[in-house]
Amino acid sequence: MSSSKTLSSDMELFAAALLQRKVSVWGRTADDSYVLLDAGGIIEKYSPDSVKIRFGPGERREYYLRGECEFRIE
Repeated sequence: MSSSKTLSSDMELFAAALLQRKVSVWGRTADDSYVLLDAGGIIEKYSPDSVKIRFGPGERREYYLRGECEFRIE
């Protein structure tokens, strides 16, 4: 069984970006549980409000709001 670490601080996001760790994105539902939105992307950029992640071979890029999402590494 694998455990995941939630990235919440700027330093944690910076380290994950620098080391090119794969990050999964989780969104909170109305009943305060988390569901997987996207798995296995690399952080390209982050700000106090958002995180930009690049996914897979198609190089799809998405922005996620830090206040609404959780970012995790295995």
